[in-house]
Amino acid sequence: MQEVMPENDCSGIQDTEVPFSNMVDMDSMDFLDVVMAIQKKYRIEIPDGDFGSLRTMKSTLDYLETKIK
Repeated sequence: MQEVMPENDCSGIQDTEVPFSNMVDMDSMDFLDVVMAIQKKYRIEIPDGDFGSLRTMKSTLDYLETKIK
C-alpha cells in the first residue's frame, strides 16, 4: 500500500477488522488506486460489487485468498 500512497504512513496497518480509512488518510481515489494495484500484482479482476470485501486488512486477505487459489 505504501507504493500506492507514498504520502501516507502505512506501517500501522495490521491484520485487523479496523477499516483502512480509520488507520490511514485514504479517500475514494486512494482506495481505487489500491484496488488497481492489487489487481495488477495478483493478476485478478475485482468487480465493483466486491469492493466492500476490501474494507479491512483481514477482509482483504480473506477475499484474496479465495481469488488467488
